[in-house]
Amino acid sequence: MNLELRLKEIKTRLEEIRGLAETESDVEKLEALDKESDELINERKAIEKKLAMRGKFDVKEVIETKHENNEELEARGKALKEGRTVTIAADGVLLPEHVDDKISPVPFREVSTLVEQVHTVNLKGGETYKKSFVKSHGTGGLTAEGDPYTTAEPEFGYLTISKVKVTAYAEITEELEKLPAADYQGEVVKGVNIALRKKISEQILRGAGTTNTFKGIFSANCEALADATDLEISAIDENTLDEIVYAYGGDEEVEGGCVLILNKNDLRAFAGLRTREGRKVHTVDYKAKTIDGIPFIISSHCKAISASATQVGEYGMAYGPLANYEVPIFSGVEVAKSTDYKFKDGIICYKASVFTGGNVVGYKGFLRVKKATAQEAESDEEENHD
Repeated sequence: MNLELRLKEIKTRLEEIRGLAETESDVEKLEALDKESDELINERKAIEKKLAMRGKFDVKEVIETKHENNEELEARGKALKEGRTVTIAADGVLLPEHVDDKISPVPFREVSTLVEQVHTVNLKGGETYKKSFVKSHGTGGLTAEGDPYTTAEPEFGYLTISKVKVTAYAEITEELEKLPAADYQGEVVKGVNIALRKKISEQILRGAGTTNTFKGIFSANCEALADATDLEISAIDENTLDEIVYAYGGDEEVEGGCVLILNKNDLRAFAGLRTREGRKVHTVDYKAKTIDGIPFIISSHCKAISASATQVGEYGMAYGPLANYEVPIFSGVEVAKSTDYKFKDGIICYKASVFTGGNVVGYKGFLRVKKATAQEAESDEEENHD
């Protein structure tokens, strides 16, 4: 039997039924048309399904095919039984079923912009990345005639960034890939890429620095931060931002080009500070992403210092130039598709991987801010004043 020819016949007959239903006044004939319409619609659906499975039928056409509106036919039959005449518009007998071919994206950002702003280095094919950094330069001296020159050698430090394998995996049914008008396959591929970026973003801050992990900014294993002194605060007040800015860097200058990495709730705490007169302490520009002109980056991997649930000693903020953190790319992102693993179940599998790593490469490159008890914060403040 030629399914395409039969499908064409069914569509032609359904159009005829629609025309007859608009003018028919006999209840029994209207019910007969209704019954025939149901049978033809069921047969048409079965044929369309077979053709779609063979790849010979446009799925979009199946979705957009008009379906019989049985409720209106029943309403017409009921009205005729009651001796009343009703008028049904020609466009109202058959109503189209529409399926949007676009998938609504997640309305909120899922990955911190931190992953896009750190310094990346292309080292495709590499295994490890060794880097040296300067800790300090020497100071010249005043030398009398005939005396030895003053030693003023730079002091260097060394670090290694090892290869880390970041992966993501997803499965979909073959029906999702082949039949719907919406591009589910494309969304899955996009999703595994986002998953990789999520993990890298977390590792930039929270990587422990052990096997197959980044050396994150908050890690105790960062060689460049071994001599750095953390700032401890118990709450965010009108002096917190100044304390962070002045605590970072050397004694000769207030460093520029720095970024404050913090939790969204801590940003809210900065924005909510008020003077005694009720004026805002800080100007938070959400479009430019600055607090009093200082750029900020929100990351959920920072613990909120303003939250009572955050434990003492937890890192909540980091401050410094993002160029001081390097992420070498040892391989490009590879996305592979397979139908073999769950062939019997009709499952299509996707996996994505990238070899990368990360470490702080600038000496004392970031000021880390951790939560302290109120007593500790008061003690530190007294020492600073002294």
